[in-house]
Amino acid sequence: MDNVARADAVRFCRYSPSSRLSPFVRNFWTVRCDGEWVAPRPHRVVPDGCIDLVFARRRPTADYQAFIVGTMTRPIIEPLTSHADYIAVRFAPGGFRHFFDAPPSELTDQILPLDSLSVPSSLAEQVAGCDDIRVRVSILESQLNRRLRPEVEDSALTRILETIAGCRGNVAMEQLGRIASWSPRHLRRMFRDRVGVGPKTFCRIARFLSALRVLRHSPRSNLLDVALDAGYYDQAHFIHEFCDFYGSSPSAVVREPPFYPT
Repeated sequence: MDNVARADAVRFCRYSPSSRLSPFVRNFWTVRCDGEWVAPRPHRVVPDGCIDLVFARRRPTADYQAFIVGTMTRPIIEPLTSHADYIAVRFAPGGFRHFFDAPPSELTDQILPLDSLSVPSSLAEQVAGCDDIRVRVSILESQLNRRLRPEVEDSALTRILETIAGCRGNVAMEQLGRIASWSPRHLRRMFRDRVGVGPKTFCRIARFLSALRVLRHSPRSNLLDVALDAGYYDQAHFIHEFCDFYGSSPSAVVREPPFYPT
């Protein structure tokens, strides 16, 4: 288990994938809402450049619902309900196409039922049939190992994604193209086909996440300093981008502490 965090009665955990899956799967994550409360608690989910396969049961008596959350370019507000239970696979950027045929570009900003990808509904039943979280993760690991197609791996795209991560999104598109000897058009097409968004949008998300981490870890930080350190032109640019991806101003981060680390 990589991370465990708790706020009130909401418990979040991350689990690392096996070495075979780790190039394509960022982590497995779970959320359990153990407390009793009347009204749903809104939780803000921000873009991170990843696609998620989610199994959710929002009431103890309900069935698990399985769905795919495509690469996001705007935040989602998920209402957490008492005794809700989630388990999910978070694919690494570009990793989804190693397991599924659906083009990520067709999933962007979409939440679709898993059966729309021709995945047997029995998978949700297997997940629901076990209370042990580690056994659930093992079930998902086994399914992914059976579906894995490592032959579609593109080392050039991997190098580009690593460069973006290392630069926290502050890199010119021309430099990314030179890494793989790709034209600007081919670079855009590969990102849409493999990641779900274009390279500029992906870099914007990476830059936003780097600033968000600073604000969450050091909420008293000066906003202008955070903005400039993250690579924004000025504070106005920072606030505009933050509103796009967070759905509110940077100051809202202080008022909305997450129950899991960014």
